[in-house]
Amino acid sequence: MWQALIRVLFIGFLTLTAITPAWAQGTVARAQFATDVIDREPLEEIGPIVNVKYGEIQRVYFFTDLRDFAGSQVVHRWKLDGNIQAEIAFDIGGNRWRVWSSKRLLPGFDGKWTVDIVADGSVVESHSFDYVDNY
Repeated sequence: MWQALIRVLFIGFLTLTAITPAWAQGTVARAQFATDVIDREPLEEIGPIVNVKYGEIQRVYFFTDLRDFAGSQVVHRWKLDGNIQAEIAFDIGGNRWRVWSSKRLLPGFDGKWTVDIVADGSVVESHSFDYVDNY
């Protein structure tokens, strides 16, 4: 009786493990907005508000350090006030994988910018900043 119960539990565990999506096992070790990325590391973290003088162009980078997402696809989904502006996909090739994307913010692109980290179709994390165009 006990052996049968243990077999059923073991098979159930294996089945659950097999159907668990890959993103459920991964974590985002670091995620931040930066002024640039050099040698796979972000420079000068950007705070919650980005001010720009009227007419200037600002490039903002979004960096993520991903763990245990090997074999998954991760997307940086850039949104302005909830509307998708760009989606940049990355095929993750190892257990630790650093990726980044950037967006040129032109005058008139002011508002709340959000980048969703999407793994295999599901949002894992979201990070935001306010872009303020000073006239």
